[in-house]
Amino acid sequence: MTLKGFGFIIISALFHVLWNSVLKTCKDKTSAIFWMMCVTVAGLGVFIGQFHAKTFFFVPSVMYTALAAGFFFFLYQYFVAVSLEKGDLTLVYPLTVTGPVYIVFWSYFFLNESISPAGAAGILLIIYGAVSIQRGKFSIRPQFKKNSNTTNTGVLTALAASFFYSFGAVADKLGVMTGDIFVYTFHLSFYMLIFHLVRVLWQSQTRRVISEIKHNPKSILLGGIIMLLSFITFRLGLEEAQASYASALRQVSTLFGICIGFLFFRERVGLNRILSSILIVAGAILIKIG
Repeated sequence: MTLKGFGFIIISALFHVLWNSVLKTCKDKTSAIFWMMCVTVAGLGVFIGQFHAKTFFFVPSVMYTALAAGFFFFLYQYFVAVSLEKGDLTLVYPLTVTGPVYIVFWSYFFLNESISPAGAAGILLIIYGAVSIQRGKFSIRPQFKKNSNTTNTGVLTALAASFFYSFGAVADKLGVMTGDIFVYTFHLSFYMLIFHLVRVLWQSQTRRVISEIKHNPKSILLGGIIMLLSFITFRLGLEEAQASYASALRQVSTLFGICIGFLFFRERVGLNRILSSILIVAGAILIKIG
């Protein structure tokens, strides 16, 4: 992985946490995400209209890969939401961040990527650190204990979320290799917005969406701008890195989340989070070396 790619992915992880922090202040979060996607698409559309020739906009390979990636990323978001409704947070959420494990295999078969021993160790350390933080427990041999309040549906949908994300990551890598990063990211964001719009109409949530923009216009605008920066910087980094490394490295966002939670939301930082954070940092270093 080049230093440029490493830097862009780290920056994208920070932006990812920042727009999620803004989202935390919104009342109806699913509606807020819809409007933030609107801001992202509009911002990219204006940028492309000013600085890109129209001949480079409608490229079939770019549109097809963006559509595939957008579809799988939308499924990921949907199944994460379902898993959180059906199961306990400390059990199901860690399972949703295991996508990089699948991506290693898909990248080998579909992208002809291979990883070094150091890179593989880095991926495992980052995933383990992220899982430990979300579970609130650090142990040498983690056990995902099921309790009476958690159903198989929560576990299965959480695994489905990470599984679909892995396919989206492969399509995403193909997309950044097909043409202009900004044009590809616009198509990706546009298709994701369309899927979100279909969901809003299907679930008859139009009133909720309108209500949210009335109550939190500034937060939505700020979150949308930061989301745009997160999308772009990650694709700029992905252009310079393997999909398996990029997806794992972005879990560094968990580390930024701890810092922001401590500084701005007065959240407690215990020994578990400190040890888990050290693992994430060590994993990032190994990925850079690998």
